[in-house]
Order: sequence, then C-alpha cells, then structure tokens
Amino acid sequence: MPEAPAPADTPNAAPAGGLAPQGSTRELAALAWPLVLSNLAYTAVGFTDTLYMGRLGVLEVGAVGLGSLVLFTVALPFRSALGTAATFVARSLGSGDPAGLRRWAGVFLSLSLTGLPLLLIAPGLIGGLLRLLDPGPDILGVARTYAVIRSLELPLLLLGSASLAVMLGLGNTRTPMLLSWMLVGVNAALAGLFVFGFHWGVAGAAWGSMISVSLQGVLAFGLLLRMYRPQYGRLWFVRLNRTESRSVARVSLPAGLTDLADVGAFTTFLGIIARLGPTELAASQIANQFASFGFLPAFALSASTSSLLSRALGAGRPDLAARIGWRGAALSAGGMLPLTLAFLLIPSTLIGLFNRDPDVLALGASVLAVMAGYQLIDGVGIVLGGALTGAGDTRFRLLVTLGGAWLVMVPGAAWLTPRYGVTGAWGAALGYIVLLSVGYAWRFWSGRWRQATL
Repeated sequence: MPEAPAPADTPNAAPAGGLAPQGSTRELAALAWPLVLSNLAYTAVGFTDTLYMGRLGVLEVGAVGLGSLVLFTVALPFRSALGTAATFVARSLGSGDPAGLRRWAGVFLSLSLTGLPLLLIAPGLIGGLLRLLDPGPDILGVARTYAVIRSLELPLLLLGSASLAVMLGLGNTRTPMLLSWMLVGVNAALAGLFVFGFHWGVAGAAWGSMISVSLQGVLAFGLLLRMYRPQYGRLWFVRLNRTESRSVARVSLPAGLTDLADVGAFTTFLGIIARLGPTELAASQIANQFASFGFLPAFALSASTSSLLSRALGAGRPDLAARIGWRGAALSAGGMLPLTLAFLLIPSTLIGLFNRDPDVLALGASVLAVMAGYQLIDGVGIVLGGALTGAGDTRFRLLVTLGGAWLVMVPGAAWLTPRYGVTGAWGAALGYIVLLSVGYAWRFWSGRWRQATL
C-alpha cells in the first residue's frame, strides 16, 4: 500500500525551508571525489576481469569485453531510469520537503523490482543481441557464457542502483564509494580463486563478478534503510500513483532510453569491429579500458553537478544552477587532460600492460590516438548532459543521442571499418562524441532547460 506522507512537524521530518547548495568549486569537488573513487572501483572490476582474461588468451579478452557490454546494454535503461531518483530526491531536499523526499525514495525502490521479470528474459535478450552482432562462433560462445552467468545479478543490481541514487540525491557519496571498493576487493579475490584456483576460466570471472555485485546491492539497500530512518522516517516500497507515474514517464524513461540508445549503438559499433577479428576486438577493448579511466572525473562531476543543480532549482535558484553546470563542465575538461597526454605520449606502454602481441600493440596505439582527439570535449559533454538530467530536460538528450549514435556513429563505422580498419571505426565514434557535446553545450547555454519540470 502507498505510504502516507508524514506531516512536516513530526520528529523525523527535516527542518522546514529549502536547502540550497553553495555551488562552489569546493562543494562540487567534495561531492565528486568519492564518486571518482567509486567509478574507479567499477572500472577496476572490468580491469581485473580483462587482466585475468589476458592470461588466458586474446579470444577471452575480446569475448569477455563484448559479453560485459551486452549485459550492460540489457541492464542500462533500467539503471539509468533509477538513477534519476537523485534528481527527484535532491529537488525535494532543496525545497525543504521531507515527506516528498521520503515518497520519491519509495517510488524508485519500487521501480527497482523490475529486476525480477528482467532476470527471466535476460538470457534470451543476451543471446539475441550477440547473434545480431554476429562476432563469430568462437567469440559468441565465450561471450554468452560470461553474460548469462552475470545476468543473475540483475535484481540486486537494480535494488542497489536505486538505493545508491537516493543517497546521491541526499548528498552522500562516501557510502557508495566504500561499497564500490568492497566490490573491487571481493571480485578480485573470488575471480582469482575461480579462474586460477578452480580453473573455471571465463565462467569463473563471471561468477566472481556476479556474487560481488549482488552483495553490493544488498548492502546498499540495508544501509539506506538504517542510515536515514532517524532523519526522514521509514524509506520503503510504495505503490505509484498516477501523478508519479507520469513524472517517471516524462523524466526517468527518456533518461533510460538515452543511455540505451548510446550504449546500444556502442555495442553495435563493437560488433562491427569484432567482424574484423579477435585481434582488432582485443585492441579496442584494451584501449577502451584506459579510456574509461578518463571518464572517472567526468562521470563523477556529472553526477554531483546533476544533484546540486537539481537542489538549486528546488530552492528556486536557477541562476545558481547555471553556474553549477558551467563550473562542473570546466572542471571535467581539466580532469581529462592528463589521460589525453598519456594517450599521445605512451600508447604502446599502456596497451602493453594487458597484452604484448605486436598486432594488438600497434592497433591499440592507433585507437588511443583517435581517443585522444575527443577526451576534453567529451568531458564537457558528459557533465552538461548530467546537468540537463538534473533539470529534468531528458527528452532533448534522448533526441540528440538517437540522432548522433544511430545516424552518425553506427553508419559511419559500418562504412569506414571495411576501408580503414579499426582506426576508421573509432573515427566515426569521434564524430558522434563531438556532435553530442556541442549539442549539450548549446542546449545548456540557451537556458531552455530552466523550463523543464518534474
């Protein structure tokens, strides 16, 4: 049954009045740095699996990377939609509405239960996507084994995603950070034991990651209930009413579809590369692992900018919200600079940490050179995209992403790859990222996001 909102004068209610952020660089950094470490932890999980697979062979490296991406694609629209819980909770926090805050937390916890039916259809979706990508029978079999085992984590993954998003909306990024690094340690130990101790190979890496992610989801939910009950009352599942369903459809659903369009296109993009052979796929997978390190500050600043901007709008300060958005984008571009230089100066050294095959080294270095061309502008686009999400302007993001991903990147890669190989494919990705970032920057500069409502 729906939970009745508590009156504002109950002992568990937050103080009356809004809670506007300062919008300073220090405040953004204080919220973002734990998220950088959280994102580093998630990257470390993929890094660990790729490193372990590198000891087994080139085929395993590429196949596990492709299987991970397919699973990520299946889960992403749900995870991204649940991530907008931070926007709704932060808006309630900024406007001084503890009952609304509690209600929205319950709404997104309830929405996380979609992980149960998703679990039932995930193996079929994974198999269908892999067959559609047609990476070759050897790669397909290994990738499917890995992804189907990992799909068992989906219900607890989504429950944890909703719980962590509520924490972010409340300004808590340290608890997610600690849980993320717990995930890294448990995954490294279990995967190492299963892969090399029990000799389970790719399946061992999948079981280690599945158990680790599930444990994180359980702990995130338990800590959310325990930590915030004294201040906000009982955060629990609720039945959505018609108004809440419309808000979710207007804001959360486009956010989920945006990320699905983006990652779905990237999955198709990797499928095009996979047709070149396991060497090209492995080189792209290794290069992409390093690129993911560049995204750490960008995605952290995107999440913190989104949360603070939403809180500023809740407090009735759109001018402050605009300053937060531009400041976050500038900080993100600066954070991308060191990796850009590394890609240009020491590409072979980086690729060689994973695999010393001469062909992989040469192809991986060429991919890193293309990636260096878009790191800075991608950092700006990632943060301004998060800012638009914090404002509730998610439909614009969906339209730009659909157009750029499926009209620029995928057709471009399909045309360029047979002619220029793996470097041509990544050139198409460069064009897409530039288009996306310029579109987000224009939208934020125009100020039309101020008209969006939750």
